[in-house]
Amino acid sequence: MANSWNNRVKFIVRYMYDYDGNGVLDQNDFECLAVRNTIMEGKGDWDPIKYEKNKTVMINLWQQIADIADFDKNGEVDTEEFMGGVETACKGKSYEELPEAFKFFIVAQFRTIDVDGDGSIGLDEFRYDCVSRMAYSTVEVLDEAFKKVAESEELTLARYQDLYAQFLGNPDENCVACSLFGPLPEL
Repeated sequence: MANSWNNRVKFIVRYMYDYDGNGVLDQNDFECLAVRNTIMEGKGDWDPIKYEKNKTVMINLWQQIADIADFDKNGEVDTEEFMGGVETACKGKSYEELPEAFKFFIVAQFRTIDVDGDGSIGLDEFRYDCVSRMAYSTVEVLDEAFKKVAESEELTLARYQDLYAQFLGNPDENCVACSLFGPLPEL
C-alpha cells in the first residue's frame, strides 16, 4: 500500500533524509542537506550566513532524530528505528506538537520548493520538486496530486506545515497529505 503510514515513513527516509543514499540516516546526510538547501534557497548562489543557519537547523534535526530513533546508539538510524521514533514523536500530532527540529526542517523544505519566494508553492514548483526526487511517466499524476493538496491553486506555508504533520502522523491511507510529495512508490 503506497499510502500506508509505514510506506510514507520509508519514503521520508529514502527520498527526503537519506541524502547520500547509503540506506541509513547519519549526521553526514544532514550536513549535505544543509548545503543543498542553502544552494536551492539561493537559486545557485552561496550565502555563508544562510549556510550556517541551515547547518544549525539540520544538525539539530539530526540530533533530535538520533535522540528519538537511534535505539542502538551506533550513530546511524535505519528505517525501522526511524519508524519507531516517528511513531513516538509525530504520530497523531499536529504541526505545533512536532519536535522543534522537525518544524524547522519543514519550513526549510518549504523555502527550497518555493523557488520564486512568493510565500506559496505553485503547480510548477510542485512539479519541479516531485521530479527532482523521483521519475513519473506522466505529468497528469503530478497535477492530480497538486489539486488534492492545494487551496486556490497554491500551497501556502501553513497548509504545507499541516499536511507534512499529517503525512508523518496520520495513519489514514486516504488522507489528503498522502499526496504532498506527489504519488508515492511502494517501498
